[in-house]
Amino acid sequence: MGIWAWIIIFTWSATLATAGQYAFFRQDRGPKDFDWVYMAGGALIGGFTAHVWYPISGFPVMDGLNIVQALIGGVVGGAIVEFVYRFWIRRRAAV
Repeated sequence: MGIWAWIIIFTWSATLATAGQYAFFRQDRGPKDFDWVYMAGGALIGGFTAHVWYPISGFPVMDGLNIVQALIGGVVGGAIVEFVYRFWIRRRAAV
């Protein structure tokens, strides 16, 4: 993986987290809540993991990055981390 592959993964993670924050969670957030960082971290880890562990030939590759696997893995990873944070960690902190 080269520098462009990392730029794609970081950009995808930030875009996914920002879109998720504005689409789903803007009503119940304050100005100092940075919960989108968890979603971005999960998308980063999910995208990299899917790229490395689940390579499928026949899909586009750019700078050593399996694009489709990384994008799908980013969505799945971001969703899993946000779900765990929202329904397990955040509830325990509120108690």
